[in-house]
Amino acid sequence: MDLHPSPEMGQRKEPTRASFPRRGWRRTRFVAGGPVASIGVTEISGGARLIDELLAVLRAGPPPDTRIKTREGGSIDLLATAFSYGIKVEELEKRLQERRLQTARAAYATFGLGTTSLLLWLYAALHMTMSSARIFSALEFLPFCALFFLLAFKSAWMNWQLRTLRIGSAVAFLGTTEAFLPRC
Repeated sequence: MDLHPSPEMGQRKEPTRASFPRRGWRRTRFVAGGPVASIGVTEISGGARLIDELLAVLRAGPPPDTRIKTREGGSIDLLATAFSYGIKVEELEKRLQERRLQTARAAYATFGLGTTSLLLWLYAALHMTMSSARIFSALEFLPFCALFFLLAFKSAWMNWQLRTLRIGSAVAFLGTTEAFLPRC
């Protein structure tokens, strides 16, 4: 607390007025910046940066699980993997069997959904009147059918990896001589 106020405290300072060229520049920026500000250039560039960052995260993918231990040939070492998870080998085998059941069920369920949706799409496509709007809406439904088949393939691939206890690529799964259909 100041016991002796300064003489400036009681007086009101008058705001300094900007010079004529500065005021003219501010007015010009306001008039010229109006349409640019309404477009949202800064928001658009910020959104583009966000999309770039999200794409970088997607390309990097999830970090690999370092607890799964493999041998030189790509097969899973059950003893080392069970040790890294802190469980017994029997418990790991039980979990792998449960996961095999889940992936087999998921593969058959998504394949069934894909087949059903494709057949319903085919029926609707053959029995609708031809117009550009209906054809466009029919083509919009095809990616969902493809999604079901891709999910069925992924589940079958995971089931194959769990069944053979080998980490392999999708190409290796397609090129295998073993049974293609998932088994429990």
